[in-house]
Amino acid sequence: MFLVPLALLSALSFFYFGAACIWQARLRDEYRRYGIPKMRVPVGILQLLGATGVLLGLAVAPLGAAAALGLCLLMLSGVVLRVRLRHGLVEMLPAMSLAVLNAVLVYVFLAQ
Repeated sequence: MFLVPLALLSALSFFYFGAACIWQARLRDEYRRYGIPKMRVPVGILQLLGATGVLLGLAVAPLGAAAALGLCLLMLSGVVLRVRLRHGLVEMLPAMSLAVLNAVLVYVFLAQ
């Protein structure tokens, strides 16, 4: 019942953020400022692949669970980076929310 809306929310979010990560100048500057400029394109590609995997998971649940787990871990690493950079809670909320969303998706995909 909740699977399709949650999967769509995750996939659409990561299609947007993945594309922005690769092509937006603002994020290019942000990754440079964080000291990880070489991670920008790989992170964007992982986000796009994860979004695709979550959508494909609607047909093949184990694939969706694996993709959601990968996205959850990716967002948790983003939270760790922001903690190390001493960012506030407001800056961490998007990554934290997406980590929780994808953790829930892992459970829902596996519960099918």
